[in-house]
Amino acid sequence: MKNSILKLYVILIAFSLVTFSCADLDVINENAPDATRALANPSDVKALAGGSFRTWHNAIQEYDGLALAMGVMADHFTCSWGNQAMRDMSWEPRINSFNNSLTYSYFGALRFQWQESYSCISSANLALQRLNNGMNFGTDGDENDLVEAFCYLASGVSHGYLGLVFDQANVIAWDADIAGLELMPWSDVIDASLVLLDKAIQICNTSSFTVPLGWVAGQAMTNVELGQLASSYAARILAGSSRTKAHNDNIDWGRVLNYAQDGLTSDFAPELGDAYDWYDMYFIYARYSGWGRTDMRVMNAMNHAYPSRWPSDNVSWNTIDGLDPGPANPADDNRITTDFQYLSSNAFPPDRGYYHYSHYRFRRYDYVTTNTWYGNQPKPSFLAWEVKLLEAEALLRTTGNSTGALAILNDPAGPRKTRGLCADITETDVATVLRYILDEKDIECHLTGAGISFFDMRRTDRLQPSTLLHFPVPATELEISGLPHYTIIAVPDGVNGSAGDWTGWDN
Repeated sequence: MKNSILKLYVILIAFSLVTFSCADLDVINENAPDATRALANPSDVKALAGGSFRTWHNAIQEYDGLALAMGVMADHFTCSWGNQAMRDMSWEPRINSFNNSLTYSYFGALRFQWQESYSCISSANLALQRLNNGMNFGTDGDENDLVEAFCYLASGVSHGYLGLVFDQANVIAWDADIAGLELMPWSDVIDASLVLLDKAIQICNTSSFTVPLGWVAGQAMTNVELGQLASSYAARILAGSSRTKAHNDNIDWGRVLNYAQDGLTSDFAPELGDAYDWYDMYFIYARYSGWGRTDMRVMNAMNHAYPSRWPSDNVSWNTIDGLDPGPANPADDNRITTDFQYLSSNAFPPDRGYYHYSHYRFRRYDYVTTNTWYGNQPKPSFLAWEVKLLEAEALLRTTGNSTGALAILNDPAGPRKTRGLCADITETDVATVLRYILDEKDIECHLTGAGISFFDMRRTDRLQPSTLLHFPVPATELEISGLPHYTIIAVPDGVNGSAGDWTGWDN
């Protein structure tokens, strides 16, 4: 099995080199680049390092991966179309496992997420290997810290999301004994990702450099902002890692607090489109006309009297008059009108379940696609407000009282007040304040970072019963590694399938 994993890693390294060479190198034969020559040139290795994070970010925010499936599994948005397993993963009740087989129409989503994550890791590792073998970057090595920090960031977030999404994965550091690799449980993969991110943070805190614009899609970032980004991802990954509420209650929330307090102070918003080859097709399809709609659960978080579910028979509304409520009243949260668009009718086939229906689509970032359908403007994938909400939750959990969390939620300069025009939250009950924090993340961070809502619903036991808690290692990788094939079964056991459920404010 270990030899098979070695073979797989070599394939991924080769794939990274081919992808990098075709995109970034001026080679004589573009279809057969000289890998030895490429990796002997510091400028080429630097370019390989600089493209590693983009590889991961594009994959996580991609149509081809699992982002769309996780979105409907969390009732974050809704869509009955079969694409990328959205229909299969959103049946009510949840009845489908993810068919871990090459014969399954949407198996590619599983394989894509896995392979692209390791493609990023292999690129980062190749650069780190050259650096640790004495290669210098820039003038007399003045860019060594930049390359090292960026590669640890890329490898850290890639490992982190493997731990967030899959039940097990390989941990592959730059100096790993490839022949000794074994699949590790998700919790160990999360721990390893934080070690890598801590290294990125430490380098950023003790160095001085400017990140090339092409590495971060046009954003001006120095070592300070890159360190903040690494801290923010560490907070998101650690906070979102638990599969159950019981586990989540006992993670190191003091560590989450430290990461969050050192996190982003401005949004991470890559410029999408062809200028930098950064894309966010998860966002595109989850709110594209005729595709995804915002789930009624999210609308209910802004107006507690608005139905959180579409009636299963399409007529038995839980409104006062028993009728379709029409547009939601924005009096309690102005973002109902600024961020969401009311639509009177639905295009989803009724025979696929009225529970897919919703009156709203997300429109906050429609400006991104004004000129081209796939976007060519900056689009946030990590809001500074998400970091503040992680800080609020960590304060709530570490202090046992709501004072610090409420100070953040009720901050006059925060978007809940400046954009939502919301009244102050006066309740002090810890469970109620936690619910407001999670609701605020669903609203303000809507369709930013892929998987956020899924991770939050999972770790608080709010995914619908039998919703998968994570995905299996792709069958193709199991076969290469000589491991037994398996599929995670959709059962409400609290181990691989949700044993909880969610309720709206109207229930």
